[in-house]
Amino acid sequence: MTSVLLPIQQRPLLIPAVCLAGNTDYTRPEDNYPELDWLLGDIRWRGEKVPVISFERMNKGRFTEFSATNRIAIINRTTKGSSYGFYGLVVQGIPQPLTIVKEELRNSAEEAGPMEQHRVILKDIPASIPNLTLLEQALEQAVSARHTTAIV
Repeated sequence: MTSVLLPIQQRPLLIPAVCLAGNTDYTRPEDNYPELDWLLGDIRWRGEKVPVISFERMNKGRFTEFSATNRIAIINRTTKGSSYGFYGLVVQGIPQPLTIVKEELRNSAEEAGPMEQHRVILKDIPASIPNLTLLEQALEQAVSARHTTAIV
């Protein structure tokens, strides 16, 4: 299976390679959503408005927004019926493509966080498999609420 390891501040995220649309240098997101600490705001990517999130904060962990190695991984939306096609995740460096062999991946004994499907060990590296469906549902609710409030 071809995957991508996204380096974040806590444990890297392991996602299918088809989910990664690209990555870009970090720019401070605009139009912050002050009611949600995990939704950092929006950036422009390829002419499109893209909401940017902190997975660490969504998963109830610590996140320091500014770092010299920050980048934004652009993720293809995996669920249907959305007002946006992509979203950004703040990462610490360049996403690493890799091919996973079943024997190199095992379950971790650590309990998964609220936005994780599983915690795993990949070649002795602790990693998280995010629950992209749950993440995208929370993001869609936040973005929809913002647009509804702005229209009223």
